[in-house]
Amino acid sequence: MTQLDPNNPAQVAHEIARLSEMLEERTGEYRDDIEEAAKLSATLKGDYARAMLTVIASSNGGRMTVAEKDARVEVEVNNERIIAEVSEAKAKATKAALDSLRVQIDALRSLGANLRAQT
Repeated sequence: MTQLDPNNPAQVAHEIARLSEMLEERTGEYRDDIEEAAKLSATLKGDYARAMLTVIASSNGGRMTVAEKDARVEVEVNNERIIAEVSEAKAKATKAALDSLRVQIDALRSLGANLRAQT
């Protein structure tokens, strides 16, 4: 890849177009990532509720502290929680990449405007 000449309006315009295309692609990825994270979060909530009911039923009327119930449920849904949290982290990383692209595009637009003002 050649380095951008910030004094060349054509190169600046080309770079804005390239980054805008990347932004559009990443926006689609973000939509998919956030949708997947939402589905996994909802699944985790359902799994958590089912596990809680199972733990309560397995106590056979015995007394269990709230902390003990929560701990037993967490053991049951730990893998699902990891998957959901990793998916959420991926969506956040994609969002950060989108924000970075937007900042780069804005900077190039400012540069382009300054170049036009000089001519």
